[in-house]
Amino acid sequence: MKITDVKTIRLRATIPTEGQVFSRSGVRNSRSTTLVQVETDEGITGVGSCSGNGELIEVIVARVLKPLLIGTDPTQIDEIWDRAYVRGGHKEFGTRGVGVVALSGIDVALWDILGKVRGVPLYQLLGGKCRDKVPVYATALYPEEPSKVAKRARGFAEQGFHGVKIKVGFDLDQDIRIVRAVRRELGKDFIVMTDANQGYTLAVGLDAAAAFADCGVFWLEEPLFVEDIAGHAELRERGKVPIAVGENLNMGYAFENFMVRGAVDYLQPDVARAGGITEIRKIAATAAAHGVPISFHTWGDGVALAASVHLSAAIYECIVMELDYTHNPLREELLREPFKLVNGCLCPPEKPGLGVELNPEALQRFAFSGSEEITVRQDTLRAV
Repeated sequence: MKITDVKTIRLRATIPTEGQVFSRSGVRNSRSTTLVQVETDEGITGVGSCSGNGELIEVIVARVLKPLLIGTDPTQIDEIWDRAYVRGGHKEFGTRGVGVVALSGIDVALWDILGKVRGVPLYQLLGGKCRDKVPVYATALYPEEPSKVAKRARGFAEQGFHGVKIKVGFDLDQDIRIVRAVRRELGKDFIVMTDANQGYTLAVGLDAAAAFADCGVFWLEEPLFVEDIAGHAELRERGKVPIAVGENLNMGYAFENFMVRGAVDYLQPDVARAGGITEIRKIAATAAAHGVPISFHTWGDGVALAASVHLSAAIYECIVMELDYTHNPLREELLREPFKLVNGCLCPPEKPGLGVELNPEALQRFAFSGSEEITVRQDTLRAV
């Protein structure tokens, strides 16, 4: 079997006003993603997902990675990594960043092919299931009037979610009011996480950690700039809330640096960013050696969600998985058979590979070829 083509599929879906949320980059009025399809001479096609700038991913795949992969055996995944990253790609696009994101999508597609060739679901390729059902927590609480956020949190608890996550990192006083309101609404035992999306300085992060600790917050996610390992280590040592990082880290080396320097309590790799399934297996092995639990970050489309559910079912170190529960047609409509939440859990598909099929109508409806919008609100870069 040989690879005959590698294609990118850029998608974008508009979010109606009632489904929009205010993120640290402004109001989110659309969702976008890039899929990668790897085709073979035996008619077997694999699909993967990339979480990053679609224009850049498209160029890297077409100009750098595709020429390296054509004619290779898609089931020899380690050999492809050596060719595409170690001996070739990293010299063109670096060892981290968008090049690794592009490789992540290709890697997921290769594992999809391998599962189809062997006739087994992805979780079986990863050693079998550690759990039949994957518990998930909801990411859907954004800055609003505290009582409204608390009411939303109650709704997620009643749906059976195993926790809720609150977006903080905007204004510390507002952040604290919202977290306290949610805790009062849900009681002392329900799991409440916070996510600052790199919004705090160290000084503000310490104040936030003290306040959140009084509210029994499960973790404070990405409180500081992602490259500030020393700052995260200090915050973890001096603060009173566990630290979670990982959604913006690429390759196992970055995750290992956080672990060996005592800067993290929970890892959150994203299969569509960190290096795909191949690299996440290495990250999980290192996490096991350091005794650090994993909770997979999921934010993109239905393909990325499928890969994450398989990984969460098969990797022992996974304690819970994120489920972005904001309005996202690329999650809800992209697959012929969307995932169904049952008692706060998701189950991995049983069909070979990822076990999902793309919805052709959705691919056509969400097809996108324009320029990516990059909007950064300068007034929300750091909470004060």
